[in-house]
Amino acid sequence: MAKKYRILIKRGIYLAVCAGIISLSVASVFAQRKPKPNKTSASAVAQTPLSANAKNALDAAVAALQSEAMAEAEKQARQAVRFAPHSPVAQNVLGVVLDKAGKSKEAFAAFETSIRLDPKFVSPRNNLARLLAEQNKTAEAIAQFVNLLRIDPNYLQAHYNLGTLYAQTENFKKSAEHFARARQAEPNDIQLALSFLNVAYRAERQTEANAAADLVERAVSGDVRGLFTLGLALAQNKQYERAIRVFTNADKLQPKTFEILYNLGISLYNLDRIDDAIIHLAQAADVNPEPPETHFRLGLAASEKKDFANAAEEFRHAIERDPKNANYHYLLGREYFRAGFFEGSIQEYGKAIALNPKEVAYVMARGNANYRKGEWQSAAIDFDLAAVLDPNTKDIDYLRGYTHRAAGNFDKARELLEKFVAKNPNHIDSLASLAYVAIEQGRLIDAEPLLKKILTLDPDNTPALFDFARLAVKQRNYEEGARRLEKVVAKDTLHTQAFYQLFLTYSRLKLIAKAQTALADFKRLGALEKQSTQDRLLDEKIRTQQMLNQP
Repeated sequence: MAKKYRILIKRGIYLAVCAGIISLSVASVFAQRKPKPNKTSASAVAQTPLSANAKNALDAAVAALQSEAMAEAEKQARQAVRFAPHSPVAQNVLGVVLDKAGKSKEAFAAFETSIRLDPKFVSPRNNLARLLAEQNKTAEAIAQFVNLLRIDPNYLQAHYNLGTLYAQTENFKKSAEHFARARQAEPNDIQLALSFLNVAYRAERQTEANAAADLVERAVSGDVRGLFTLGLALAQNKQYERAIRVFTNADKLQPKTFEILYNLGISLYNLDRIDDAIIHLAQAADVNPEPPETHFRLGLAASEKKDFANAAEEFRHAIERDPKNANYHYLLGREYFRAGFFEGSIQEYGKAIALNPKEVAYVMARGNANYRKGEWQSAAIDFDLAAVLDPNTKDIDYLRGYTHRAAGNFDKARELLEKFVAKNPNHIDSLASLAYVAIEQGRLIDAEPLLKKILTLDPDNTPALFDFARLAVKQRNYEEGARRLEKVVAKDTLHTQAFYQLFLTYSRLKLIAKAQTALADFKRLGALEKQSTQDRLLDEKIRTQQMLNQP
């Protein structure tokens, strides 16, 4: 569980660097240079010569569209279609105008009509595919672009757009292929190079990706925003060493920028350069203390250093800014747990569960905290809930059985432990718990073979030896009980309960001197346990004050 979670928290949170579908809005800090659009298919023009009226209406529609006079653009485009109803060009222009006006359903029909009038006219295919992509019909959009390229393999917009769509579906190999094809015509285009490197690393085209990164880095060497965007792309692709260098250069150009410092800190963290990460993340928090994610990352870094008090403080800062983030409460609970502040841990895990009641990791964590605190009934309830959420949780029936046993729910404990032992017949702790339950329920005949099996598997198992001695005493075989208890205290001179049982057994055997000695040892160890308990409670109080930053 811990290993799985570590993977989750190691992953950096970055701004997305994604190529946009051409003719849709593309978010980028670079100039909007895209592959040069291909010329209109010659077949369409040749097959449908336009009348003067149709041509004038089309020219007017395009002019109105460019000036964003949408009503006039639509009026003129529809006029062009009336003058030339069989013109694929007129239908395509009408589709573009309707798309721009937000009338996607009508635009779709216009593009389909244009394609039907001239199946080799690639512009409406490109526009139809764009529209499908806008509607999140990715598979259909990809199919349209693929069909377009069968007609015109050199249509660069389609290669660019397919690169984008394949990246969205995480088919990085095909995405890189299409971006590379688009770059053949525009090898120095920075936007294209950035889009390409962002998938080429993931497609394991390392050399080409590095070359594209070199091109971008040279082009934006004096541009803070350009360097920042490149750094994000590199970090997204786990090129942390290079991302650190790029972010560092951006920081030199524009010091004390939150986004640069934060992402520099994240990249350092992901390379396990924890001390450097803390420095830059702390600087980012000084510049802008509001984002909870910065405090969350600082908490993770402090936790890596086993600085539990500072880790807890940073997680509390994150919670102050985003109290409904279950993960923050969970991690604060984890720091409390590690520091031995179980009460605080249970409370924070409870808040995480309230926010996300179906997350089995949160429920298991609270169960473990209750277990460590000795709150057996609460621990049993948590482990029961975890079993409902995920019946395949590792050792869940054993944990449930043990805590029900400790809580005195012997029938339930027996049911769960027997179920677990059926699948794990040599699990010593489960066998020991079953034997304990059998003794407590007076089923001495059931307890004996269980204890003998444990001692066959592990002859020096002290808890089993103690219960084996108790079994003899309950069977009123006091001499054998005394012999077994003597073996226990020989192995564990601090076994308080074994000395007490020896006192009782010697008394029944009328071995008064031995009984008095055993009683004295019991009282001495009891006093030590009492002092140890007092010391532990004081230690817990001190740790609690430290974790909560109380004087």
